[in-house]
Amino acid sequence: MELDSEPQALKRGSIVIVTPVFNDWSAFEQVLVQLGAIGGLEPYGVEIIAVDDGSSQRAQRNLADSISNTIRGLKILRLACNLGHQRAIAVGLVAALQVPDMEAVVVMDSDGEDLPNDVPKLISAWRKQPDSIVVAQRGLRQESLMFRAFYAAYKLAFKLLTGQTINFGNFSLLPRRAVVALTHNSAIWNNLAAAISRSRIPYVRLQLDRGRRLAGRSHMNFVSLALHGISAISVYAEVALVRMIVFACIICGITLAAGLVVVAVRLGTDLAVPGWASYVMASLAVIFLQALVLGAISVFQLLNTRILKAFIPAVDATIFVVGEKDDHRLPHATSDTP
Repeated sequence: MELDSEPQALKRGSIVIVTPVFNDWSAFEQVLVQLGAIGGLEPYGVEIIAVDDGSSQRAQRNLADSISNTIRGLKILRLACNLGHQRAIAVGLVAALQVPDMEAVVVMDSDGEDLPNDVPKLISAWRKQPDSIVVAQRGLRQESLMFRAFYAAYKLAFKLLTGQTINFGNFSLLPRRAVVALTHNSAIWNNLAAAISRSRIPYVRLQLDRGRRLAGRSHMNFVSLALHGISAISVYAEVALVRMIVFACIICGITLAAGLVVVAVRLGTDLAVPGWASYVMASLAVIFLQALVLGAISVFQLLNTRILKAFIPAVDATIFVVGEKDDHRLPHATSDTP
């Protein structure tokens, strides 16, 4: 797909594509080829920042040979250890801010499931609303039935604990101001999509189908998916804890009311059956104490989150970068960049 027609003489700033890579070099090489074949990106200086998330395997070929002249540069950041998908993205976003004429960042997977041909659609949607983040809301998905079932359970748990609906992932376009804001927000260290949802930065959804990975096998399993879901909920930790406190208070209130009803029935009516009142009161007491403990733990945990020093990616993330390979073919844009 090509972008909506724009005057070729109008030079724009850079679109930086940030993608984490963990051993998926073969798929990433094909993604590079597809990105280079996209038409209409000439007014932009497209740069790619690949974050090597502690890969144990190396690329078989020089990846710079896979990019066309429409790609201005390819930078590979090597992390000291495997941080995980979300944190690798956070490191890449911090690095993107170092590109002097960067206008926006596209975050996408390196395995081809985020279709390179959809990048122009994100850019076109952003041009219509330049102050908003554009996120890809998934249409057709290619994962297994089991994965989709777990994913639906994750979204339900997220809704119950946070009151929010999350139906998009990492594939997104972030304007420069949003990148600055998010890299100073500790939430992206855990989950980018949830951080966008909570940031109060306006965002628009663009429905895009999810493709199939171009090579290799997915590293996502049940444990990874569970960790992903918990990380997303952690962005709303304070909201979730307040909800748990309210839930505990409601349960305590219900058990107290039920206890009073049992006492009233036991002492004021002839409905009593020997032994039943004691059994019910003991059960209610157990429920009451469990709710009380849940509420107390939630209160102390909430207070604890308010005093901990936050990890700010813009300040702290670069410590994990231990190597950098930069292949630039063209200079950055000059002062005619809007």
